[in-house]
Amino acid sequence: MKNLQIFKTQITTHSNILKNITILTLSLVVFFGTSSFSLANKAETAQLMRYAAKLSQDGKNKEALKIFLKIASKEPNNFYAYNNLGLVYSQMQETQKALKAYEKSLSINPTFPMALNNIGYLHMTLGHYDKAEVFLKKSLSHFSSFHLVSTNLGELYLKQKRYSEAMKYLKKSLKDMPTLARTHKLLGEVHQAEGRKEEAKKEFNLAKKLNKNQNNSNR
Repeated sequence: MKNLQIFKTQITTHSNILKNITILTLSLVVFFGTSSFSLANKAETAQLMRYAAKLSQDGKNKEALKIFLKIASKEPNNFYAYNNLGLVYSQMQETQKALKAYEKSLSINPTFPMALNNIGYLHMTLGHYDKAEVFLKKSLSHFSSFHLVSTNLGELYLKQKRYSEAMKYLKKSLKDMPTLARTHKLLGEVHQAEGRKEEAKKEFNLAKKLNKNQNNSNR
């Protein structure tokens, strides 16, 4: 329960401070609650993970990749490192390597919500909708208030024109995180697809306002 609470804090923090949040957000805070990580390596690994994540955010993915590979080599049970490897590979359009990295993370920790979410999102972008749904729902089953997963499920159902299900998960996401611009935009697309022009306009305008506010706060 303690680890889950830490993970919730991590996701909420990222949602508040990162610009244009996508599922490719790197896990900047590293938690070592298992015996896999020695006390001597904790501080060094945490520092390296944060540094590599910052490099990736700055577009220096090749440099970040080298660090995550180094960490994974030294600590083969570090599922956070493999998850972040997947994120970097995704940003580099190395899809198969990203999938393998996520799968490795999940082979170490099959219930890790972030990796389940990330691999589900990647399958969605590849058009593997059935696989995407399985992974995203599994992620949500382990972390019910993980708003990014709910948003991704909403997008998945929108792509399939399953509008009532899309609406359900997008509203759930906004209940957990009301200020996520991407979710409002997707909700606007659902309203638009079903002919609710005024509701769609309202959501689109709100998404633009939230994006603008986020851009201003990052200056």
